[in-house]
Amino acid sequence: MKKGISPFIAVVLLVAFTLSVAAIFGGWITSFSKSTSQTVEERSSERIECAYGGIALNNLIYNSTSGNLTGTIENTDVIVLGNIDLEIFYDNSTKQEIDLNIELSPGEKDTFNQAIDSNYDKVRVFTNCSNVNDEVSSGDISTVS
Repeated sequence: MKKGISPFIAVVLLVAFTLSVAAIFGGWITSFSKSTSQTVEERSSERIECAYGGIALNNLIYNSTSGNLTGTIENTDVIVLGNIDLEIFYDNSTKQEIDLNIELSPGEKDTFNQAIDSNYDKVRVFTNCSNVNDEVSSGDISTVS
């Protein structure tokens, strides 16, 4: 007497199992590809828009008596730039991030006055567009007492 399932029932069970696994993965793959394509679309759009961005640090002066760095930040291109911050890089390989929390329209300028240490190496301004920044080394910054 043979025990077990018939070959027909085994095939039906195997097909049913395969279809259920395919349905589970099919739903996940659809969701994953939609979210991935949306992320790619958003990043591509941002990169295209940011290609029209420009920013400049001007008139930088370090006052050695007060320890303050003053200067002007200018939006030099045609898109609005936000989340504008400064980074001060020091000789000892540390950096200080200063959140200016400003937004500049095309052609607009804003001034800043920040206390920093005297052993700075360079100053960088960056924006919400990762490819839009400007950097000035300490040798190009005027010093007054």
